[in-house]
Amino acid sequence: MSDAMTVLEHEPVEVLALADLREGVSATVDFTVTPEQMRAFAELSGDFNPLHVDDTFARGKKFDGAVVYGALLVAKVSRLIGMRLPGRDSVWASIAMDFKKPLYVNQPAEVEGTVAEVSESTGLVVLRLAVRAGGKVLAKGRAEVLLVG
Repeated sequence: MSDAMTVLEHEPVEVLALADLREGVSATVDFTVTPEQMRAFAELSGDFNPLHVDDTFARGKKFDGAVVYGALLVAKVSRLIGMRLPGRDSVWASIAMDFKKPLYVNQPAEVEGTVAEVSESTGLVVLRLAVRAGGKVLAKGRAEVLLVG
C-alpha cells in the first residue's frame, strides 16, 4: 500500500520546470463553491459564523447571500499552484491576500495566477493572484512558491 493519498477523480497535474516559467506566464482555474463545500468547510474549520452559513442572516447584514469563506478562496489558490502553475513540483513559501468584495455560494468565479518573478538561483517563483466573479476583482494577492526537485 502506498503512502500517497489516493485521488479518485481530479484534473491532470501540470509539471512545469523552472525553465518553463517566465514573467507573464499565467493559468486560470474556474470554480463554483457549493453549499455542500461550505458545510464541509464549516465542519472542518469549526467556523459557523452565520455570515457564512445562514443566507437569511447574511442578507440581513446587506450581503446578497451567504459569503464564501476567504479560506476557501485560498484553497482554490492551492489548487491553482499545486495543479496548474507551477504544478506538481511546487510548495508554497508564503501567501498574502486582500479581499475586496465577497464571493457568494453558487456564484461562478475564477482564480488566476501570473508569474511576476522567477529566481533561477533559488527556485523561487512569485505569482500575482486575482480572484474574479462577474467581471469584478474580488481579491488580489501574491504567493511565493518554491520549485523542488
